[in-house]
Amino acid sequence: MIGELVERWHRGWIAADGLTSAWRDGHLVVHVNRSHRMYEWIATDDTRTRAIAEVVAASAEPSWLSVPTHSPAKAVAEVEAAGLVVARPDETFMRRPLAGHPFSAPPAGYSVRVTRDPVVKVEVLADDEVAASGLMAVVGQDAVAHRIETAEAHRRRGLGSVVMGTLAREAARDGATTGLLFSSTEGVHLYRSLGWEKISDLVVARNEVSA
Repeated sequence: MIGELVERWHRGWIAADGLTSAWRDGHLVVHVNRSHRMYEWIATDDTRTRAIAEVVAASAEPSWLSVPTHSPAKAVAEVEAAGLVVARPDETFMRRPLAGHPFSAPPAGYSVRVTRDPVVKVEVLADDEVAASGLMAVVGQDAVAHRIETAEAHRRRGLGSVVMGTLAREAARDGATTGLLFSSTEGVHLYRSLGWEKISDLVVARNEVSA
């Protein structure tokens, strides 16, 4: 079950960031093409974590591994035993139906700009300055949220809720019914307050190859 959802999430992620992916020896690999992260391997079955981690550890390029799992402590132990460095041990894979997603208008002094290129992009503006923003890629009936950010000077004003509510509304207009996202530790509280539920934990590790 997790594997299918992970594959669906990954299709939205690569659409949002304009990336490509392929199956390599049975493993899902995204070509991120950044100096510190050339590839990201995604585990669609956490029973194979150790095997994938060993491949990533032996890679000649800077590479990362994301492991959605119901057993995060075990996943951490396996990736470390393979020689990887755990970068983020406690992220969360989440979802929710888009129907009925909470929607908030921006507070006084802020406005919202929505663009499609073709990914839905929402920006909350304060005097033409981007105070908060986010992307949502619609792939079939799935909508994958990505790069949800609020500038430091504009936090604690509900702007994250404005971004998420607007993204969900726009994605639903485009035919999406289910939202998926990988959340940082800091973002989980926001998403839970908006009705997103946990699918699994998420462990993210990297090899020690420098660019």
